[in-house]
Formats: sequence, structure tokens, C-alpha cells
Amino acid sequence: MSTAMRPIYGRIQYKLTDALQPATLVIKDESFQHAGHSGNPSGDPDAETHFNVEVVSEAFSGKLPVARHRMVYALLDEEIKDGVHALSLKTKTPAEAAK
Repeated sequence: MSTAMRPIYGRIQYKLTDALQPATLVIKDESFQHAGHSGNPSGDPDAETHFNVEVVSEAFSGKLPVARHRMVYALLDEEIKDGVHALSLKTKTPAEAAK
């Protein structure tokens, strides 16, 4: 499915790539697993509400995990306000990812 058909996914990908210049960026839309639950109670199959995101970036160097997560949440503030209900994050530096 193209990002044109998944606008929130596309915005997440663009914003994180633009701001963090990641060595690795993996975004998984897990919304279908939560149809009928909180965040998507109507069970809308096209809803983009739950994402699992893994980012490896030098931008995280010297920052604690909570600061890294705050960076990502700040970048995705609009998407969260537009209906992203859950965002699971793994944020690492390239050195941490190489271990």
C-alpha cells in the first residue's frame, strides 16, 4: 500500500527522516491489530492509530531514552493530535544498534 493511501504513515516517515536523518527507520502500522479497541472503537480498517517505530540516529547521541522519546513525540505532535492513539518507540544511536 502506498504512502498516498496511508497519509499518517507517510507524514511520520517524512518528518522523522527529515529531522533525524536516521541510519535506520522502521515504521510498522499495527492499527489492524487494534480495530474495535480504544483509539479505533468503530473498527475502521483504514484507521491509522497504532504504530511501532524504530529509529537509529546520531541525533540521539548523548541523550537519555526519555529525551529521545520526547524528540520523536514533539516531531509527531500533529499526527498524535490527528488520531495516532499509540506510538511504541525504540530509539538508538548507531553505536547502540551495532551492539
